[in-house]
Amino acid sequence: MQQDHKGSGFLVRIGRRVRRAVQPSPAAEAESAQVETVGAERRSEGADESELSTASVPVRPGSIEELRALRAQIAQVQAELAAADQERESLKAERLHLQEILGAQHGKRVLPRLKVEKTNGVASLVAGARMMQRVHGKADDPVAGIDGAGALFADAERTTAFLRSHGVRSEVDPAAVPTVVVHAFKGRTPLLELWAEGQVRHLTPGGEDPGDIRPGVRYDPEIPAPARLRRLVRASRTLSTYVPRPYVQIRWCEKRDGTPVLVGIDVNPQRIPVLTPEWDERLGKAFDSGHARMLMQPYKVGALDNRVPGGTFSYEETV
Repeated sequence: MQQDHKGSGFLVRIGRRVRRAVQPSPAAEAESAQVETVGAERRSEGADESELSTASVPVRPGSIEELRALRAQIAQVQAELAAADQERESLKAERLHLQEILGAQHGKRVLPRLKVEKTNGVASLVAGARMMQRVHGKADDPVAGIDGAGALFADAERTTAFLRSHGVRSEVDPAAVPTVVVHAFKGRTPLLELWAEGQVRHLTPGGEDPGDIRPGVRYDPEIPAPARLRRLVRASRTLSTYVPRPYVQIRWCEKRDGTPVLVGIDVNPQRIPVLTPEWDERLGKAFDSGHARMLMQPYKVGALDNRVPGGTFSYEETV
């Protein structure tokens, strides 16, 4: 393991310094003896320990103090390596436990991790959205994407048909200016953004204002919430559930009476909000969860299998 290699190399270098420190030079020995003599004289004169500690000289190469410091460094590095190994084993055990839980839900002993694409590292909305942009950007028609969803939602009539097929009766007006953008993740809508005169306000699905969470954009807490917030959120959840993307932006405007009107469903959003680290990670977790749910259906029908017919994954490969 690369981490172990780096740690062992560091220990070797410290070990060499320790061996050199074990054999101090004559000058260092003489200086150490001089310090001991001065200390003894001061103790005989009645100086207390605090005075002696403040009068101590800096640690010099080859001294016993340096040897002790090097030994402390070795112990610290060994403790850090042991902690890293323990954390790695803990994460592997947690991963295996999750694979077993998912496997049990689908009649398997364990869900093979190699069959499911996933993101690594700290969850991030920006990182997840950029990943999907790269994926769909490789399609023959990048606007449509590899699943064709972009082409469907670029057409007002087909978008209206999509709404009706899932029981959403809202009107569709692609020419309208959106005032509400719902950040939706396969049936979940953790955040809404409201726009008015170039300023923004954010709301949770329950109508709570998390405050100024978007650096670089002017925050206006006075922007009113949608008159029919629950209806708008409910429709967004329904629509995003059936879009084959882990993250979409659903844009709305309102009539004078507060009735929500769908402006469009952006399945490949280019304008990704740069939020505070806490909220970027929170929405990143929603993205990862939506991505996993998006892949579950093709996994069930074997569309993610990448082996020869009849090929299986051995248990060892999933650990």
